[in-house]
Amino acid sequence: MKFELDASHSIYIKMRVTGIVDKPGLISAISELMQHPEYLDKHSFWDFTQANLGLSISDLNEIVGILRLYKPRQKEFANRSSILVTGPMTSAIVDMFVKMTALLPFNYRVFNDAKEAEAFLNQ
Repeated sequence: MKFELDASHSIYIKMRVTGIVDKPGLISAISELMQHPEYLDKHSFWDFTQANLGLSISDLNEIVGILRLYKPRQKEFANRSSILVTGPMTSAIVDMFVKMTALLPFNYRVFNDAKEAEAFLNQ
């Protein structure tokens, strides 16, 4: 798995992910995003259109457990994340992840259309 962080957008940080997504790689990408100096001020746009998910339910549970530990430095922060995917199977897997994070301070949504994903971040 490879990922590229692009903070050039005014309202979001884009993470472009390619290759086979595995738990260590995704945890590394999430960590890099959350450590970015603009993370609290910008939403997140995850682009998985050039990636294949190689994650199990157990992997998703562990990632959600790690996210549960995140405590933002300020109460209000840019908490919306668009997750752009292709294909019904990938959508279903990511949708499970979104449901698992419902009680966390993040607002994840799954999209198959880049314009809709960006519109969600512009709200």
